Amino acid sequence: MSIEAVASVSPFAAVTDAPGISPTIDLRTPGADFADMIGAGLNRVDASLRDADAKVRGLAAGDDIPLHDVMISMEKARLDLMLVVEVRNRLVEAYQELNRMQL
Repeated sequence: MSIEAVASVSPFAAVTDAPGISPTIDLRTPGADFADMIGAGLNRVDASLRDADAKVRGLAAGDDIPLHDVMISMEKARLDLMLVVEVRNRLVEAYQELNRMQL
């Protein structure tokens, strides 16, 4: 009986190489700025919200857009927006915690 070695896994390979996900900033680069990462995430959320809005408007106008595509894009936009709100909440909590610290 032989035991095969476990291959190493890159921590960001699953996120950045996944189909349908195109990050605008490479998280693997050293010195990736936090503000750039937040900005890239907000741009992605804005794009998904605009895409969902365009699909809903197209469906309402009578364009040939499948209903399931509209619902999927709306749900993706909703989840992206919920993520942004939670990140904002965590950042506000961290800021308040820093303000409560005594030096």
